[in-house]
Amino acid sequence: MMRNTWTVTWTMLKMQYTSAGKHSNAWIYIFLAVMLVPFFMILLNGISSIIAAAYHFLAEVNQESLLLGFVLLVLAAVIFILSIVMILSAFYFSDDITAYIPLPLHPYQLLIGKAANPLIYNYLLSALLFLPFLFIYGSISNAPLLFYIYGFILFIIFPAIPFAVAAMILMFIMRYVNIAKNKDRSKIFMGIGSLLFIIFINVIVRLNMDEAALVDMLTTYMQEQEGLLRMVTVIYPPAYFGASSLHFAGSWFGFLFLISVIGIFAISVFLFVVAGQRFYLKGVRGMSSGSMGTLSDKASSKLTKQRAIRKTYIRKEIKIILRTPVFLMQCVVQTFFFPIFLTIILFLDTSEGLSTLTQTTSDKKLLLILFMLSIVMLSGNVTASTAISRDGASQKLNLFLPIPLKSIIYAKLFVAYAITIIPFIIMVAVGVYIHIPWHILVSWICIALVYNWLSTMINFMIDLYHPKLHWTDEQELFKGRYILFLLSLAQTAIFGILTIIIWKANITSFYPTVLILGSIMLILTCIVQGYLSKKIKLTTLQNIETG
Repeated sequence: MMRNTWTVTWTMLKMQYTSAGKHSNAWIYIFLAVMLVPFFMILLNGISSIIAAAYHFLAEVNQESLLLGFVLLVLAAVIFILSIVMILSAFYFSDDITAYIPLPLHPYQLLIGKAANPLIYNYLLSALLFLPFLFIYGSISNAPLLFYIYGFILFIIFPAIPFAVAAMILMFIMRYVNIAKNKDRSKIFMGIGSLLFIIFINVIVRLNMDEAALVDMLTTYMQEQEGLLRMVTVIYPPAYFGASSLHFAGSWFGFLFLISVIGIFAISVFLFVVAGQRFYLKGVRGMSSGSMGTLSDKASSKLTKQRAIRKTYIRKEIKIILRTPVFLMQCVVQTFFFPIFLTIILFLDTSEGLSTLTQTTSDKKLLLILFMLSIVMLSGNVTASTAISRDGASQKLNLFLPIPLKSIIYAKLFVAYAITIIPFIIMVAVGVYIHIPWHILVSWICIALVYNWLSTMINFMIDLYHPKLHWTDEQELFKGRYILFLLSLAQTAIFGILTIIIWKANITSFYPTVLILGSIMLILTCIVQGYLSKKIKLTTLQNIETG
């Protein structure tokens, strides 16, 4: 049994990550990694300072374990939320799922194989969030060797617990809720529902924050040993047991808490396998059917109506993004995370911190802050960085369509540019609400719109020269391409350094700052635009297929 489970798991992973017949882009990753080393060092140094300050503050009241519990709780929440989308995509909506059903495998074996890829991403996320904190906290607190051993064990078992819980909930829902007739809509609603759930929790927490009651509650818990830890982790016991095992790593209590986490992990895995054996395949078979509609004469006439070439191709790109749930979630919905959370914080923050920003910051510095906010939001233009890859195997059709190459390119660029403008409008509305002076607001909008076009072209060309066309599941475009994340970080780091230089420069007036920053953006945009117009030809698309 275990041999078959390992074989199907290894086969699925090879299909996801094999590089046979594909270009090796290792040099790009190495270049970006080397370029981002200073940025990561600065970031890590800043995080270390924050953790040290929080640790020493909490240590004065013997509540330093709160840091451990808070990090584990946040990690569990992030993994749980992201697992919802990944599980739906990998377990139910991938194109290859029907190919595995006829194989002589138990449902739980197929389920374990399908779970391997999402778990890999969960562990990568855990390595990014948890391991740096573990070593920073250990060095600050002069932790014993057992602290690091327990931390490594938690790193192995902890991410699987929220993943298993999310999987069991979804398997039960997919088994008993009839969504087969609305398969595509179900994918969209599940993804958007995750976003709305996060927003709902944020709103509820802020609306119910009675400052006087909060102070009284904190005072009561601070008088107890590890009281704040219990208060924060009461909603998720594994976080409490895990944090306590690290905090008491030098005693037998730590070992007992670690055994408790291992026990919860074992129970979660057992229930995951049992639920998979009972519910998984029934839920998959329920997804295999769908509804088939007929077009009316009016709708048919509308679809066959003659339109301008570029306009038609733009409509086609928009329809593909909106009607493909994974593309809709990754390209559209995720772009709203940053502005929506900023808006929630603004309207629910009773301290009016953002509102007073315009009164305490100079015009020059306020413009640079707004510029960096727009860089963070606009640099990760996933619509542009997957413009060619989204076509998949059908990319070769662009070679035979009677459409000029420039029409195809600029249609894709326009769609990518327009999609990022929508959340940017929310940011502008926030700026108007907090009374940013109009001369700063207009200058920021103009510079950000120019940068958006620059970033769109850069992300598009990266995908043009290094696309991922051979995918079986749309989610592969976003999960297995770390270059998209690194490209966003690279742009943030480069323009962040530029912002720091202008910030430190001996320029006190506002308008020279606008002129310098705007000129740099225009020059870079013209250079990239010229390269795009002259170097991108039909042979570029042909080389994608032959290379």
